[in-house]
Amino acid sequence: MSLKSFIRELDLNELEDHTSKELDFELEPTKLLFELDKQEKVALFKVKSSQFICVGNVLNSRSRLYRRVLRVKSDEEAYKKLIEATTKLVKPKEKSFHDLFQVVKDFNLNSIPFIKFYPGDGGRYLSSAIFIACLDDVCNASIHRTMLLTRNTVVARIVPRHLRYIYDQYKRNGKEMPVAIVVGVHPAVELMAASSPPFGVFEMHLVPNILNDFTVTYTPLYSIPIPSQAALVLEGRVSISQFVDEGPFVDLLHLYDARRKEPLITIDAMYINPDEYFNVILPAGKEHKLLQSFYREAMIWQTVSSVVPKVHKVRLLEASGSWLIIALSITKNVDGDAKNAILAAFSGHPSAKIAIVVDDDIDLDSIDKIIWALATRFRGRESMVIVEKSRCSTLDPSSPSGICDKLGFDLTIPLSADKNMFKYVNVM
Repeated sequence: MSLKSFIRELDLNELEDHTSKELDFELEPTKLLFELDKQEKVALFKVKSSQFICVGNVLNSRSRLYRRVLRVKSDEEAYKKLIEATTKLVKPKEKSFHDLFQVVKDFNLNSIPFIKFYPGDGGRYLSSAIFIACLDDVCNASIHRTMLLTRNTVVARIVPRHLRYIYDQYKRNGKEMPVAIVVGVHPAVELMAASSPPFGVFEMHLVPNILNDFTVTYTPLYSIPIPSQAALVLEGRVSISQFVDEGPFVDLLHLYDARRKEPLITIDAMYINPDEYFNVILPAGKEHKLLQSFYREAMIWQTVSSVVPKVHKVRLLEASGSWLIIALSITKNVDGDAKNAILAAFSGHPSAKIAIVVDDDIDLDSIDKIIWALATRFRGRESMVIVEKSRCSTLDPSSPSGICDKLGFDLTIPLSADKNMFKYVNVM
């Protein structure tokens, strides 16, 4: 399946078509996507000077992720399926590259719908670009924001994870890193590229666990394995000697991430499938947050499940960028279970700074219910866990060094208490 076939299977009330009018690449797509994001709707649109039909907000709904990508009915099923999918390697079948893509001669990257999403952005960006690079027989796929520079150069934020490790090895050997940049893939591929399996596990070998007919192909210049169904493929080289400004860019927290020096990327070849849809992820939108957080939620579920009898639900709260605040509902055997759950949650997602643990009667998808639990079940020092000087997220402007104090709240009802005293009374 492709991104286009996925979109065509959506219900009519999930999608709005705005392709009758071309949008300016500066800010206009953001306004459209932002308005439809409130309704968790997918948007089809076109950008001036580009032949592609763009699609945004594809995975801005947890329900859509569960029903149409993972094909599960509950949170627990979803967590289990993702964890299993990221631990089982399945080598996909292969297809011929030239049967799938058109070579664009004398290409100009300005013909691609790079978008300036916010007024203070450093430039025009691709927000859904999957970077694939290999070191010997180890390959990695991950999503990186990519800023347009010239007709044949770009720059990307390459965070210090697996792609940066591969790049550093090339740099030590005095060689530029070949890379394939892919846009417009099925959301199952995007989901796996957003996950973080151990180094050496190639994310494209995990996709068949949730997308049965997934296939790969190899790029002509550098023989890099990529998804065979995509709208755009760029082949290029990441410089080891030229560095340029990247950013600012709006991150998960609705803050401008800092401008940094990143290696220049020279694009050597451009390939397109103009019949496919071009994916655009709204920075700090629901899709951005869900893609970034869902794998972390599954890891939290797994680590906390090892220390308490039952974990019902995990949420990285959207108001915290779906990154800094964990909320989880549990069943406990003893009152100390909640504090163990807090510590395990921080272990499952070290970037978090706050963890909130509640009983299963609190709906984690209702921020009002979480605040109500804080108001009625917080017992001062007895409810609190403080972990000093721990690793946390550098996205958090209050901890730019990546070190912070973490705070946990045990908002579960004491086992010795009369539960009726803590029961939320509904109208019906």
